[in-house]
Amino acid sequence: MYDYKLPKLEYVITTLALGLIIANFLPSYNVVSVFAQSSQKIEQGDHSKSHEIQIGVVELNNDRIAYKMNNYLVRDLVDNSTTNITSKYDNRILIPGPTIVANEGDEVKITLINEMGWGYPSVHTHGAHYKITSDGTLKELNKVSDQAASPTQPYTFEWDAGNGTAGSWPFHDHTIGKNVLGKSMDGLETVGLFSSIIINPSDGKLSALVDGAPTQVDVKDIDKDFVLFVNDDVFWGSEIDYAKGGKHTQLGVNPTLTAANNSIVRFNIQSIGNEFHDFTMDNVQWLEPGTNTVVNSHVIGPLANHVFTIKVDSNATYFDNSKINLLGGMKGSFVVSDGIDNQSFFPQGDTNSI
Repeated sequence: MYDYKLPKLEYVITTLALGLIIANFLPSYNVVSVFAQSSQKIEQGDHSKSHEIQIGVVELNNDRIAYKMNNYLVRDLVDNSTTNITSKYDNRILIPGPTIVANEGDEVKITLINEMGWGYPSVHTHGAHYKITSDGTLKELNKVSDQAASPTQPYTFEWDAGNGTAGSWPFHDHTIGKNVLGKSMDGLETVGLFSSIIINPSDGKLSALVDGAPTQVDVKDIDKDFVLFVNDDVFWGSEIDYAKGGKHTQLGVNPTLTAANNSIVRFNIQSIGNEFHDFTMDNVQWLEPGTNTVVNSHVIGPLANHVFTIKVDSNATYFDNSKINLLGGMKGSFVVSDGIDNQSFFPQGDTNSI
């Protein structure tokens, strides 16, 4: 059923050795980001909320495949109430897929529906905890079961936002194979099956750069979340606008980002692809995570992440500072204005919708 073969042992050893060599030249925070994101540990104990989500997998009209939000219920397990937040999500089908926002202590259940009529897509998360049955891989790899949605059978993945999982993490298809029709299911980099889960810390506090000084801000004081996926040749973007009740909007390729002057925004930078990138913003600075060091650039590798929170007061350009990608147009604008309606917009023709 699958065109998938396990790599030879010598290839595995060579790859691991190469990874350790690369890690030796990265700062310590990058090593953690690249090699220590996934965990199969499950924190035992009571959960405060349960996120019960149904996500569909559909083909776009440009030979890409995307995740789309079908239904999202948040159950408060303390007072037994349920809130349907599906309407907060963009009803267009775009790349990247819908962002999930949870808190440490929550559980997340994703039922994946294969709406294509072929293939076996999955979801595999970084950062959140999970059992092997929610790894999103094939039996040839995990030796347990095929963890994917067939055209006739959905599959449910269960994640635990346990202690220590706070951050912004990518999730993506992980079947890494071809179906009987020969169509690639490598959604990790080439197809479009990737998105993000933001897990807020249980104490609700974030390090931020405000008016040029390191400080702590409350998660509830964030006005916007920007999610930017760094691909090998473009940025894919989305935003969550908390001034509009947490409205999710997909922004397309190399989008112009907008924010109100003096608002608090969080940038969630994820990397999808095979290359290293130098994410840079002119005229904007932030704190290197875990430090009080002020920077305006950060080298990010495949499937790594970089998150920072700032108070904004000036326009900027974000870009990949590698010469080839910069010349190729891998950049976008960040517009800050007193009169802006807190709404981002697309470059023409880059929405990638059905």
